[in-house]
Amino acid sequence: MEHSEIQIQIGSRSYPLRAPAPELERLRQAESLLNERLTDYKAQHPGADRFDLMGMTAFFLAHSLIQHQETTPSASEPPTVTAQADPGLEEELGERFKALEASLDRMLHSKATVQAV
Repeated sequence: MEHSEIQIQIGSRSYPLRAPAPELERLRQAESLLNERLTDYKAQHPGADRFDLMGMTAFFLAHSLIQHQETTPSASEPPTVTAQADPGLEEELGERFKALEASLDRMLHSKATVQAV
């Protein structure tokens, strides 16, 4: 399979990558998602340094991946058939995610306040 070279921009840094041509669009989508989340955290926490912003972004994306893996059946498991998604579970996960994000926001806010002093 033929590989192509691209430059991925994450924050203020550029990274050269070689990837199969069919993966290029997915890599660009990942780049865009990562930069959007970085921008969001930077706007919410203007005093946070870039390492904190990258750490929070990585944590958010890892949490999202785990949540997706838990809710998506693996290829080796037969799909389960349900009439509809469990609204209670969706609500609980949404509340847990909001609580997690609020905790992360408080942590970043307190660190930014300490750095400003």
